[in-house]
Amino acid sequence: METTISTEKLLLKPVELSDLQNLHNLRTNPQVAKYIGRDINKSPEETRQFIEMVRKNKFYFTIKTIDQNEFVGTITLWNIDRSKKYAELGYELLPQFQGKGLMSEAVEALLKYAFDEMGIEAIEAYTHRENVASKKLLERRGFKLVADKIDADNLDNIIYGINKNEQEISIDHY
Repeated sequence: METTISTEKLLLKPVELSDLQNLHNLRTNPQVAKYIGRDINKSPEETRQFIEMVRKNKFYFTIKTIDQNEFVGTITLWNIDRSKKYAELGYELLPQFQGKGLMSEAVEALLKYAFDEMGIEAIEAYTHRENVASKKLLERRGFKLVADKIDADNLDNIIYGINKNEQEISIDHY
């Protein structure tokens, strides 16, 4: 059975091929890709191939509002190492939904799921050093800058981390 996570305002559901148009719009949006360095000139077929690839990761979710069933973005746990109880967090949000607290709610719910249900104890998130909104989001959710670690694949990224025993989150609507 696939994992679905609900919050007060959001539904996090594993990505499906029926999400093709929404994911294509997200992945080809220049504002979304600004700090990622991704080629936005992708075809719907390339997006379909991406969906097939990430469906193998059981923790790549679409984020939709509960009240209007609007697609707002995606969130994922990936590079999961169960032996080290480690995962990385990634997320993307359409511009018209930014600044509304939706991604903060999604991150909070996925952290709770990772720590309480999956047995993950450490989560890292890589973000571009100039992506102020992403850095603030991570800090609000209890992540701390990992100053002595670098992303060898992208030197413009900085790395934030949170450990289960350090988490400062509380979810009463989970």
